[in-house]
Amino acid sequence: MPTRTPAAPPQARTPASGLSARAVADLLCHARSAHALLGPGLIVTLPRRVRDARTHEDEDTLAARLLVVWSDTVRAHVEAGTYDVSLSGGVDSAALCAMAARHAPGKVRAWTMDVHFADATERSNAQRMAQVTGAELVDVRIPDAVLPDLFERAVIANQAVILNARAVASFAFYLEAQRQGAGPIILSGAGADEVLRGTPGAMTSAKARVDEDRALAVEVLRLGAPAVVEALREASRGGARDQAQAMDAGRHNPREGRAPAMGASNHGAPAAVDNLRAPFPGGVRDHEEAPETGRGAVDNPGTPSSRAPGGDQKSETRTEPPTGETRPAPSEVSDCDQPASPRVGLQPVDNLRGVSERVNSDHAPPSPPVDNLGALLAAMPPPWDLTPGDGPASEELRYAEWVLRELILPPELRGARAQGLTVRTPYLDAGFAEAALALPESLLLRDGFGKWLFRHAVRSLVPDEVRLARKTPRYGHTALSSPVRTRWLELYRAWLSPARLEPLQVIDPQAVSKLLERYTRLSPEDALAGGMDRLLMRLVSLAMLQAHTEAPPSCPES
Repeated sequence: MPTRTPAAPPQARTPASGLSARAVADLLCHARSAHALLGPGLIVTLPRRVRDARTHEDEDTLAARLLVVWSDTVRAHVEAGTYDVSLSGGVDSAALCAMAARHAPGKVRAWTMDVHFADATERSNAQRMAQVTGAELVDVRIPDAVLPDLFERAVIANQAVILNARAVASFAFYLEAQRQGAGPIILSGAGADEVLRGTPGAMTSAKARVDEDRALAVEVLRLGAPAVVEALREASRGGARDQAQAMDAGRHNPREGRAPAMGASNHGAPAAVDNLRAPFPGGVRDHEEAPETGRGAVDNPGTPSSRAPGGDQKSETRTEPPTGETRPAPSEVSDCDQPASPRVGLQPVDNLRGVSERVNSDHAPPSPPVDNLGALLAAMPPPWDLTPGDGPASEELRYAEWVLRELILPPELRGARAQGLTVRTPYLDAGFAEAALALPESLLLRDGFGKWLFRHAVRSLVPDEVRLARKTPRYGHTALSSPVRTRWLELYRAWLSPARLEPLQVIDPQAVSKLLERYTRLSPEDALAGGMDRLLMRLVSLAMLQAHTEAPPSCPES
């Protein structure tokens, strides 16, 4: 099916409805911690915990206790009748599949994604897990040609901008899985990295990517637009204020929110949140409650029950050592995954994985002048430090909530919901999140690798070749590197026309046109390709969201 060219709106019209100029400016500049363009967005609240610096218990005891919490968490889902599991082949989804199969032998179906940028080792590991657990393996094939054609549907379903083709592939995955009989509920391993420190270098990489995004935004924004100036001024003031408040809170109560030992009663813990309002025991709630309602812990989206939106967007970076060098592995074996890698030499990668060589300065003065927007953007704090006053004091939690809300959960939860599926994320259930966030960092990071204690805990469930496999880099899947590059570029040009960009009010269409032409001349391996593609996909997404919010409502009788 050829890429559809959108019908252009009248050239000079100022939209009476649609996205606000301020929301667009905030999003492109990372000027606020949440970029909900249509409605309140996802609500993600992790348990307020500060990790203990050390533990007096041995590693095996803590690992056994963590395994019990994991078993109880997954069993609750299985006993509610959920037997479908999304299986990528990484340790998180592998442990989820294995535990589900332990509690429901012979009933589990494992769903995998066959798309050209899927890692071959992880796909092989998914097949291995299906064999050892007795799960029925269902391989969902996603042709490259469908991704540009599904981009618009994915944007509208996610109610958010899309940064890479992985989010579209997730939408296509749930679409096809539903056609093949998945659901109505499917379990996902999303969130494990965020509560178990799965990617030690993720925050550093994210800061670098934000720097890169902000520098490119200066090229396409109308810098004199009042919405742009005000967004930056307010964010700079608020960021400095929030940081000062967080530091002050830490000085006065450094042990605030300390987690109880695993297995202890969590009387004050936030309730587990269900993911899309399907019935689930335990008084669960979800992520799209109105802001004034009580917030649950974490787990998945939703508005009140009548409203209806890799996944693969996880933040991971890694580099291979130079030829002839090896990297030390954790003490149990000589090979496992997720090393913390230096910024030098990293290629731009998917989601939170693009890197920049620009200097990052995180702390903005209280009220900087607005005469140089590029310098102002470079001085702004990262978006997770622009949280409201009631946000968590821990930077780890601020970052985790931001990445879950902005990048990981929308394509997982909303993309599935558009197909009539409910996705639940056991790693974000309150009980497991409480236990994971209480673990000392020293037991999660070992020799530069993340999630160590959890890997150790699931050694009876997951074969070593899967449990300790190195995590492969998930390089940015850009239009330049796609097998259907021409189709992607046609989509970009159709939606980045002046007629489509003018209603956004703060975008300079001529600057976007020049950026797009520069982009088309790059090689797929160019270090600039990832950042430019993220910006172009954001702009295309914004144009699509604007077009849909401007569209007149359908006739009730139709």
